[in-house]
Amino acid sequence: MTEPRTDATGQRSRAMGTVSLDLAGEELRLCGWVHRRRDLGGLVFLDLRDRTGILQASVGPDWSDEDAVALAGSLGAEDVVSVEGVVVPRPDDARNPEMATGEVELQVRRLERLNRADTPAIPVYVPPEEELPSEELRLRHRVLDLRRRELQARLELRHRLVLALRNHFDALGFVEVETPILTKPTPEGARDFLVPSREHPGEFFALPQSPQIYKQILMVAGFDRYFQIARCFRDEDLRADRQPEFTQIDVEASFVVEEDIFRWMEGSMAAVAEAAGAEADIPFPRLSHAEAMERFGIDRPDLRFDLEIQDYSDVMGTLDSNILRGALDAGGRIRG
Repeated sequence: MTEPRTDATGQRSRAMGTVSLDLAGEELRLCGWVHRRRDLGGLVFLDLRDRTGILQASVGPDWSDEDAVALAGSLGAEDVVSVEGVVVPRPDDARNPEMATGEVELQVRRLERLNRADTPAIPVYVPPEEELPSEELRLRHRVLDLRRRELQARLELRHRLVLALRNHFDALGFVEVETPILTKPTPEGARDFLVPSREHPGEFFALPQSPQIYKQILMVAGFDRYFQIARCFRDEDLRADRQPEFTQIDVEASFVVEEDIFRWMEGSMAAVAEAAGAEADIPFPRLSHAEAMERFGIDRPDLRFDLEIQDYSDVMGTLDSNILRGALDAGGRIRG
């Protein structure tokens, strides 16, 4: 039986970003990171953050216990805390329409520091008008960089897209099979990554460039329809469209024609677009290889740009050029 979705655990009532005005008066226990601390006289305001959002919490002598008041002033950025308190509406002039939780705050009764953080080497929040730290620095402190909401949102989107793909192929009767990662070298388009064998000195495994052999075995074995969100490895020089490690949608099916593949792949892209909040017009426009080469001079044209190859034979044929005239007389064309 599938457990209903809930953010509640044994340590917290719910997630930060789900606290709303409907919960006013309720007592909650929440866990997260200290995003920011503001000291205003006898009050301390804490912006507490988790993956779902930011919630303002207030610590004051009128509603917080003595330990909470003493601890709140010493909290630093990225400290991990557990708080217990009551949800209250913010005053009208203190509401923040830019925050999903901006109509409420948590009046903290009890406060516990679960983990003390050193001063972050890079900021977790960077205002849109400011530049991010260098990529090298962010990669060196990746755990901090991954706390940025922008990066978390991208990984969450990727999760939704992959889930949409899985649901699409499952509805079509495909079976997801995880094929081996440690395999034998096979001649493909790039060099293999090799992994030495401890049990057999001098011999090596290879990381798969694709699951090609295994999916063919599955078809011969009668699985009929297979798919996999497959991790692939190719020992190539880095380029914009070449990565040593990447993920691909791998599909194989038996007793099919070309039109079946077109239909399934169009449906998968439509499912991905819907999961991303967009819409895909299907069927997609189709070009034969000959038409693509004729119109664009490449077999993978970017149709976002109206840069088709033009025929200049009539214009160039009037020029006093033996080279151009010779090409035209031989039946050629001048295009560009």
